[in-house]
Amino acid sequence: MDKKGRVSVPAAFRSALPADDQSIAVFPSLVSKAIEGFDYQYLEDISERLNSFDMLVSPIQKMDPAAKILSRSITISIDSDGRIVLPQEFMCHTGMTDRALFIGLGRTFQIWDPDAYAAYIAQSEGA
Repeated sequence: MDKKGRVSVPAAFRSALPADDQSIAVFPSLVSKAIEGFDYQYLEDISERLNSFDMLVSPIQKMDPAAKILSRSITISIDSDGRIVLPQEFMCHTGMTDRALFIGLGRTFQIWDPDAYAAYIAQSEGA
């Protein structure tokens, strides 16, 4: 992370994005101290899945995931040097100050503070 708060998106992540849309959607994770990320099409897929819930599901049950994911998601453009600026609120959620770690998860990825990720892995492995 540079002094202006810009984070370099790894080339492998950028190359997986559509050539005509070099942007990502991100939101603070609901289950960890990470930022969840994906391309805009994946965000649309989430929205469609939420909208296709069975009509027997109450509006409150349907709205809960939508409110937590869709309403907190923002789209960030990647600049010509492959960098993004994460919102301060998101960085506070992760504890990031000067470094960012990208973790690939198939069609999605997470952005972590490296020390927080190491602690998360150690805890999940029972160390």
